[in-house]
Amino acid sequence: MTTTLRKLLLSLGFLASSVVWAAHHEGTQSDGFNPKEITYLVTMSVNNKSAEAINTFSAFYKTLVEGNEPSTLAWQFYSGADGKIHLMERYEDSMAALQHVKNISPGGIQEKEFGDFTDHFVIEKITIYGNPSSALVDSLEAIGLPLEFRASISGYSRK
Repeated sequence: MTTTLRKLLLSLGFLASSVVWAAHHEGTQSDGFNPKEITYLVTMSVNNKSAEAINTFSAFYKTLVEGNEPSTLAWQFYSGADGKIHLMERYEDSMAALQHVKNISPGGIQEKEFGDFTDHFVIEKITIYGNPSSALVDSLEAIGLPLEFRASISGYSRK
């Protein structure tokens, strides 16, 4: 077999495998992926409340957010052996996350309940994952809590 023929066959094999790979992955990289999604991981400690009080309040607050914020994709509380509570919040986009900030701010529809939230939890840090709008960043920074931002590089998301 000549060198030219070998190169041609290798090139055709590479091209064919690339076409097969692309056809297999066509649409799967973007189906369901929302590059505008914003996720928070809120690290908290318990503010002198019993486990029962925390569980009851967490269930109440989850239901409150679910009912008032249709563009909030997920709201999940987690506990660990270290006594910390992690709250994962997923938002459709920066506007949905900004709506939550407005809801818990003075005059917002969840202002009173957010007061109850801070009676149950001490927020130690909020890590924001995604690419938030400048309006969202400004509103979060105005709250004065410790923030950490992590920009999206690559990924996928399913609802």
